[in-house]
Amino acid sequence: MYTEINFWAIIISMVLSVVLGFLWYGPLFGKQWMTLSGIKMPDQKPGMDAMIKPIILSLIGAFLMSFVLSFSITFGNSYVGITGIAGGLTCAFFNWLGFVVPTYLNFTGWEGKSWTLFFINTGYWLVFLLLSSIAIVLLG
Repeated sequence: MYTEINFWAIIISMVLSVVLGFLWYGPLFGKQWMTLSGIKMPDQKPGMDAMIKPIILSLIGAFLMSFVLSFSITFGNSYVGITGIAGGLTCAFFNWLGFVVPTYLNFTGWEGKSWTLFFINTGYWLVFLLLSSIAIVLLG
């Protein structure tokens, strides 16, 4: 069985990642995240040349995450029988629980990162995956 991936939904998910990242790591949790991550803002804001690499890497990550989520939703629809937005949200939640949470648990345990940083970072990925699943389902 072959199911096409809707690349417009993936592109919209990538845009969502930029908008959500700007809000999440900016006005919502930016100062707290920077402090807990040990990042110090330079006196002069970094120019676009310093921002291009992290932006590109973030977009690649958003593409990969959305692409795999799309396959998970397709699998859930085909083999488990979960459909619609509820099915998409369920797939997003279990992808987050099974892949994102364990990764950040390692950071918390082995790198001594704080639980607050754990919740800020994993919270971003949960919201991103939930929003992406809605875009994938609605445009699929």
